[in-house]
Amino acid sequence: MKHIKIKNLKKILLALIGFVLAILLYGIVQLREPVAIAKVSPSPQPITFTGDKLLIASDADMVATAYADAKLDRVAGIEDTLTVIDLPLNSENPQIATVQISNSVMSWPQIIATSPDGKRAYIVEVRSRPEDGIQQLETIDDMPEGKLITVVDLSNARQPKIIESVPVGRNPEHISISPDGKLLAVNLEDKERELLIVKLQPDGKLGERFYFPMSSEGTRTDNRTAIWHPSGKYLAMTQDINSNIGFYEVTTVSNGDIEVKPYGKPLEVGNHLGHPRFTTNGRFLLVCDLKWSTKSLPLLNYLANPPGKAISIKFEPESAQLPQIVSKVEVGLSPEGFAISPDESLMAIVNMRRTYLPSFIPAWRGKPYSSLSLVKFDSDSGQLTNIDEYGFEGLLPEQVTFDAEGKSLAVVIFNYREPSPKTGAVEFWNVVSGDKPRLERTGSKIDVVRGAHDLVLVP
Repeated sequence: MKHIKIKNLKKILLALIGFVLAILLYGIVQLREPVAIAKVSPSPQPITFTGDKLLIASDADMVATAYADAKLDRVAGIEDTLTVIDLPLNSENPQIATVQISNSVMSWPQIIATSPDGKRAYIVEVRSRPEDGIQQLETIDDMPEGKLITVVDLSNARQPKIIESVPVGRNPEHISISPDGKLLAVNLEDKERELLIVKLQPDGKLGERFYFPMSSEGTRTDNRTAIWHPSGKYLAMTQDINSNIGFYEVTTVSNGDIEVKPYGKPLEVGNHLGHPRFTTNGRFLLVCDLKWSTKSLPLLNYLANPPGKAISIKFEPESAQLPQIVSKVEVGLSPEGFAISPDESLMAIVNMRRTYLPSFIPAWRGKPYSSLSLVKFDSDSGQLTNIDEYGFEGLLPEQVTFDAEGKSLAVVIFNYREPSPKTGAVEFWNVVSGDKPRLERTGSKIDVVRGAHDLVLVP
């Protein structure tokens, strides 16, 4: 009997030693960074970022690592801001204007919508400002509820003005404007009112509202996102714990009411989807899968998440064919925001990697810096091809945009890893065309209010 007990004890000890060694080995593996930080070009060309205006939303109420430890690290006197950069960019003397507007990073980067003429912007609040003196929460989900849509007059890029701020429902998270500029689609956390469609008045103010229940089995109450089809007849919406995309037909009936009806069944697309975008002709819907729901232990979803994917979905309702996935390609860790080049030949995807991890966690793969993935897109077939990945400093970059000519790229950086950061940044890259397109890091950047998380080009 004693021999059996000793034998069992040895098995247990060996199992424990094996477990500890496995953890140590995994930790050692995580020290290796497979993505190098891109070198700044030794002879960079001047930045000629083109377009009409560049809009940046900053959430000053938290630092990037608050997602992990709920330590907000707020700095007195720094508030949520919309920054407007007048274009084309003069990198020697950029023309920058700001206006304080409550907004939050606690959503996918789709909190700004602009009118087709570029004269107005619509910003959803998502979450609101904590009371003065609050520096830490039990969990980041304890951030105060938001309720507002703010309408901004952009007719003078150097003097943006708030037209109105209107409460519309609980935690308005994402916003998309119809191609004709007459309707807003807004995602809410209100039960049985998960989708809001707002008619816009001729002066740009919010008009009549229509609320729709969009619940489905297993759907999370947060981070669903709806986007208009270029025809203005359909919406695509992430759902079912961010794994599916549902398509919906939107019509205006004779009495002026809005109706929303499902178009086919929701398409199973991925594991943890971000916000989607349609191509200009509406034939394809592109979306990134962050792969944040692969583990049974929630913590491992953010410590040991695999590389994400870019996904292309064919959508041709006029052909009576149901939506279908046509291409998937592996990209970087935690790919959230992305942009499509004006000629629709490229996708630029910004990968947060694991920069949301706090400083007290020892060296861990993906923690020190972020990256950009450059992906080739065939606008005829929908095929995606990964070209390269480029590392760069900065935490929690959530959005990226090409300029109006597709020759430059702008990326927002939430903040850098430093005590009580006061600024975020917009970093500029050159897009080098050719048989194998590539990105060139210029080293040029503009500091903005800390917490920069959404970026919109008004072309």
